[in-house]
Amino acid sequence: MNATNEEVDLAIPNMHSREEETRAGQILRGLPGVTGVRLVQRGAWIAYRPATITHERICAALRHVGFRVNTFQDSATGFVGSSSV
Repeated sequence: MNATNEEVDLAIPNMHSREEETRAGQILRGLPGVTGVRLVQRGAWIAYRPATITHERICAALRHVGFRVNTFQDSATGFVGSSSV
C-alpha cells in the first residue's frame, strides 16, 4: 500500500458461492478509485484512493446488488469488528 491509498476489510456474510465472489469482484474492481481487491471466504480486502472513493461508497455499491456488507477493519480508524457501515 502506498501513502495515497487506504485499505478496508469487509465482511460479506451472504457471499457463499464462486459466482457470488466473481460478481462481487467485478463490482469492486469496476469502482473508480479501487486499486486492489482480494476476495476471501465471505469477505474482501480492498485498497482504495480516498480522494476518489470512500469505503462507505464501496459498501453501498455491494449493497445495491444485494450483498450484506459490514466493515470488519478500517485502516483509517483501526476499528476492528463488525459494524453497520
